[in-house]
Amino acid sequence: MNAVLSKLDPLITKFGLDNTDQMEILKGPCSKIGVRPAHVVFICGSVALFSIIFGIAARFLSTFISIIYPAYRSIQAIESQGENDDKQWLTYWILFSIITLADSTIGFALEFIPFYHILKLALFVALFHPQVKGAEKLYDQFVHPLYLKHHEKIDKGFQKVQERVKQQVQ
Repeated sequence: MNAVLSKLDPLITKFGLDNTDQMEILKGPCSKIGVRPAHVVFICGSVALFSIIFGIAARFLSTFISIIYPAYRSIQAIESQGENDDKQWLTYWILFSIITLADSTIGFALEFIPFYHILKLALFVALFHPQVKGAEKLYDQFVHPLYLKHHEKIDKGFQKVQERVKQQVQ
């Protein structure tokens, strides 16, 4: 079986999945069955991608993929000392929230676009991929300028809400 799986190694390297061999959660189970964690990740990812393409649980799988890897990398960023990766993951989650909010309000109309979930997944992968760093780029281009323009009004609005809540609680 390892001879067959070893043929996947060039693809695993090409897609940047070699670091998944270091995932502690996969090391134990994979060593028991005698496979690399990267093989398991690649095969599961391939099955998920084909499922999305053919519309089998597309919404669930695209959401799952766009949460699991970034969540794991966010934990690594929190645990890392001195690395400058926090901005990448914070900006990812900001954009993930904005996109998810937009999707929950107008997503019903977008569902009719062919391969919508594949396009949405591709967007999230571009946002979280360490070489693309799309989240930082989109944040710097769009979110940051909007924040600078409107943050004082937003802060005042939040302050008013906090004061009203305090009054209601007392």
